[in-house]
Amino acid sequence: MLLVLSACTAPPPSAYVGGSGGAAGGGEPVGANTVGEACTRQAAPGGGADIYCGTWQQPSARLRPAGPAGPAELAALAGSGPWRAALDARYACGAPRPTTILGDAPALLMECTRRLGGWPHLALVTSVGGDGWLADGVLPALPALERAIGLATGRARPEGSGAAASGAEALLAERLAARAFGSDDIGTYQALMAAGSRANQAENAAAAETAYRAALGVQERALGNDDPALATTLALLALQLSNQGRYPAAEAALARAESLAARPGAEEVLPARLAHYRALHLLNLGRHAQALALLDQAATGFERQLPPAMLSGRPALADGFGEVEVIARPQVRSALLGLIEVRRYRGVALRALGRPAEAEAAVRGAVTLARSNRVVAPVVSARLTRSAAMVEAQQGDTAGAASGLSRAALAFARGLPGTRPVARTELLRAGVMASLGRQEEVLASCRVAVGVLTTLRSGIEAELLEPCLAAYAAEAARDPGSAQAVLAEMFAAAQLAQSGVTSRQIDQATVRLADAARDPRAGEAIRRYQDAQVALGELLRERDEAAAEGAARAPVPEALARRIEEAQAELAEADAALQAAAPKYGQLVQQAVTAREVLAALRPGEAFASVVLTGGGGGWTFVLREGRIAAAPVVGGEARIAALVRRARAGIERTGPELPRFDTAAAQELYAATLGALAPALEGATALAVAPSGPLLALPFEVLLTGPADPDRLAEAPFLVRRMAIAHVPAAANFVGLRGLAPSAAARPWFGFGDFRPPSRAQAARSFPAESCAESAHLLAALPPLPAAIRELEVARQLLGAASADRLLGPAFTAEAVRRASLNEYRVLHFATHAVLPAEIACQPEPAIIASTPANAPDAAPALLTASAIVGLDLDADLVVLSACNSGGPGGSTAGESLSGLARAFFYAGARALLVTHWAVDDQMAAYLVATTLAIRREGQGATAALRAAQLSVLQDAGRILPAQVAHPFYWAPFTVIGEGGAASPVSLGAASRL
Repeated sequence: MLLVLSACTAPPPSAYVGGSGGAAGGGEPVGANTVGEACTRQAAPGGGADIYCGTWQQPSARLRPAGPAGPAELAALAGSGPWRAALDARYACGAPRPTTILGDAPALLMECTRRLGGWPHLALVTSVGGDGWLADGVLPALPALERAIGLATGRARPEGSGAAASGAEALLAERLAARAFGSDDIGTYQALMAAGSRANQAENAAAAETAYRAALGVQERALGNDDPALATTLALLALQLSNQGRYPAAEAALARAESLAARPGAEEVLPARLAHYRALHLLNLGRHAQALALLDQAATGFERQLPPAMLSGRPALADGFGEVEVIARPQVRSALLGLIEVRRYRGVALRALGRPAEAEAAVRGAVTLARSNRVVAPVVSARLTRSAAMVEAQQGDTAGAASGLSRAALAFARGLPGTRPVARTELLRAGVMASLGRQEEVLASCRVAVGVLTTLRSGIEAELLEPCLAAYAAEAARDPGSAQAVLAEMFAAAQLAQSGVTSRQIDQATVRLADAARDPRAGEAIRRYQDAQVALGELLRERDEAAAEGAARAPVPEALARRIEEAQAELAEADAALQAAAPKYGQLVQQAVTAREVLAALRPGEAFASVVLTGGGGGWTFVLREGRIAAAPVVGGEARIAALVRRARAGIERTGPELPRFDTAAAQELYAATLGALAPALEGATALAVAPSGPLLALPFEVLLTGPADPDRLAEAPFLVRRMAIAHVPAAANFVGLRGLAPSAAARPWFGFGDFRPPSRAQAARSFPAESCAESAHLLAALPPLPAAIRELEVARQLLGAASADRLLGPAFTAEAVRRASLNEYRVLHFATHAVLPAEIACQPEPAIIASTPANAPDAAPALLTASAIVGLDLDADLVVLSACNSGGPGGSTAGESLSGLARAFFYAGARALLVTHWAVDDQMAAYLVATTLAIRREGQGATAALRAAQLSVLQDAGRILPAQVAHPFYWAPFTVIGEGGAASPVSLGAASRL
């Protein structure tokens, strides 16, 4: 995390390489560095020179005169004075070694390492003609630096005449050979680390991961894989992985960082820094007590790096900035900022442990440390103020919390304008204002937050939105004349509710898409859009910081205002380019669509329902139909819904030889809690597209009961499927996007995959090597065979008239074979294999379709076709069949969300609908349902209507042609349709315009 110290003076840029510097604009050539980058010399004040190499915008080396000095004075020049003090602030240098430059000029050479980043550096003092010279630069710049000294002293030879013998180059030959990097590499690394820091502060873990991973790659290529300088970058990367819920990968990165930190030459502060980041990882895991112990360990380590006066709480102004030079040292500044954050996070951990008084003391300690050392950057202040406000809220000081969150929101808007921290803080403020009954301020904060998140195409924790949704509902009830407009706002806000699972899976898919393996245009468009967001944010921050200097300040300069307008135009242009290059991008991200767009996409007789659970006792159902929006609270909230889903699934899934007794009461209560209050809005509808959330994602709505039923006479039960065809969608945006797609233009009817070969235990263990992942490895290797898969595929193939070669079976069915196949030539893709979800295999961070593992594969990777890999497929499919999914899991929630994430990936790749299972199926009934659905589709029906017809035929024939027990949902209800594209039938938009 990179923060700025205000009111602190760093050593002047002229003192060392790496200070602020302008771009190299021309200059006198001084040859090339050791990797062939052209270098130029530019004059510096006082007779010195700056050397620029390659495209790096900072000097690669600097040369400064030291006045008259002979060989005897070189040791003193190298060992003390302002130049050496500035050098030590940024670099760790070895002892001076005697050498020569320019043939015979005596010199002392020091091999150094940059404290931040670990880049090899050199420092040189020399005497030429009785004058001393001080020089330092990145390691490859040595030849150009020598020539610059030659030009400054009149000892340079003409170009092409050969360089004078260099003892310094000979002394560094081995190090130069081992470190083949250039100035461009350092510039790239610094830019990537800055980008990662910005994304981290903006709570964009996916973008931060991309930047830190790329920075790590630059370091590894230049420094090797075992350099301790990699530890910090690895730890930062690990934190982004942890923020996305990819805990085993985060653990592996942290373990590697800790191993590197134990090697010789590691920064002294590294153990504290790694303890800090591991503590944040533990906080993500909910292990607050363990995190607290590590935060204490990190605090002790950071405190050792700081002067006692800095820890005393004495204001820095008291002694005329006596600590300024100390704070300017990067390692001290890093330790100070680390300690501030550690103290703040101690408050977070203590608050989670129910110890508010100690939490308040911890946050107060962080605030005191920051203020006494003049750390007043907006982002630091905002974080501290928000943490203090949340402690006040926990202690019951609602007014104090409201005031603090208002200040924090302003500080975040200054420091990180238009980002998730701004939205999060406004939503926290809305919650506090709601408790104070200040309705107008609640709505104002909600509208700011919703605007930010909508622009970012980003969601947020559902519980943070509950005060907003309640406020919108109250406002609609208060003013019936504007109720539909307010409900449209409420519907848009509700779409931003996002679980951690959904957020992580969207991040993973977006990272993979930005890598542009399939479509470079899409990757470039995403990067351009993200860059435009950053550029506009920087200009808005510049404007706000300037305005904050004082009320009497003149208006924003015209030039800055013009640059902001240009940046806004570039963002709009980049957004348009993104939509053109990746028109299905909205299928992946948390994009909100308007109620009018949903209403316009509905077919005659169709309704759209969205059920948003907001944690605890909160939640709302929306029904959109015939130009109007209806909304009602979910009775009992998420906790009750989760319990009902568990009961319903327990009455469906077979765990032994006998069928469980179907819990008709739970199925009826679920209907009453979600759709029952809005039954009048659904009256007469023949089709329903529903976007569930949370635990509801693990249960097909077809099994809900609209009235009482006898568990012993289920063939007569009023299942919702009897009233209407039901399609499920991850979100309203998916519904609108899919309805805009024409049917597949693929020429061939069907392609099938099945008869997978599971990995061996050894292969699975190598894919999940951590001790904590042993159970995941066992489960992956123990996936049962699917003996009916080949028959299922053969029936479907014959039914749709596909060629016998249009299959991948057995050992030929690998993830790589799927990626290589020309799948965009097929209208139906049929996977008769397991689709595993993270709830089933905890160390598998994203959903995956299981293919075959070759016997000679080193691990199980060839068997995993992950959701982020599916994003890279090129499909043109009307339907994808996944006939061995299981959306069950702890509470039913996690797995259902993962299945929804898998659907998003297929939608982006080019599928219009998925036919998936929610539990392990009866082989014979599964084959019947799939075959019947495909046969009815072939006659022109959509997938949803076709599946309903197949399900109703089972219910109708139960106890007649078929055994009575097939009326149990275990048999007829495992499949459901997610999605379904195709343009809506022509309808008047007049109804939609009533909004």
